[in-house]
Amino acid sequence: MVVAIPFFQQVTGINVIAFYAPLLFRTIGMGESASLMSAILTGVVGIGTAFLSMVIVDRVGRMPLFMFGGVLMFVSQVLVGAIIAAELVDHGGIGKGYAVAVIILISFYVAGFGVSRGPLGWLVPSEIFPLEIPSAGQSIVVAVSFLFTFVVAQTFLSMLCHFNHLTNSDGFLMNVIMRWKI
Repeated sequence: MVVAIPFFQQVTGINVIAFYAPLLFRTIGMGESASLMSAILTGVVGIGTAFLSMVIVDRVGRMPLFMFGGVLMFVSQVLVGAIIAAELVDHGGIGKGYAVAVIILISFYVAGFGVSRGPLGWLVPSEIFPLEIPSAGQSIVVAVSFLFTFVVAQTFLSMLCHFNHLTNSDGFLMNVIMRWKI
């Protein structure tokens, strides 16, 4: 569990949202300042839901929060993927209404993470260790978390460029990435 919980915490993709939110929002047709404001919005949602999780975790329980957050994250990411696959590839851009829907869905995704895997990924491992070794066990959690944060950050753009449904025949996504020199 010391390795599994931080592993799954990082491979949910939250770091991709945190690192590449402005690029994603520019890709769906928002201006530079609007994309930065959207990134700030997702940050505020994440902080707010983390505080909410701290308040309700003992009343609601760990497992219901993990389940609720997981379902919310899954549904919102499937819908974001469907919108991007349908609109970005077919039309070369996304209409303003769809762009707003993507921002709202990404905010739901961040909220799902913030109420579940974000704070509980640190809380639950600290509670399962025997009283003799909590600091050693938590240090393993931190090391695994940092390792997979690094792996996700280093592999995401390469992986994204190889997804066929996110690029049209002109290599739209690759052109966006190269234009912004990422």
